[in-house]
Amino acid sequence: MKMEEGDITQLERLLPLADKYGLAYMVALILMIALLLLLRSIVKGNLVPRELLDRAEEDRDRLQAILDKERSEFMQPTLDVLKKLKIDHTEDRGS
Repeated sequence: MKMEEGDITQLERLLPLADKYGLAYMVALILMIALLLLLRSIVKGNLVPRELLDRAEEDRDRLQAILDKERSEFMQPTLDVLKKLKIDHTEDRGS
């Protein structure tokens, strides 16, 4: 592995900080930044292959449509009763 000129200059800038604050703190800071970048990539979905993401979204949409259909079938009798109660309630007001 060959170090490039940019790597050397970056290392020259980091070494005085490591000397001033201690090497352990600098390594912890660098690891924390790397961890935050990794978490950000995971949250944004950059680490998930696009085909897997698309397949998961299609599955989610298909299952949501099934749930919506079942929910509407399940709730229909309740809605019918509520509509009848509303009609009965408005008819009783007039008398």
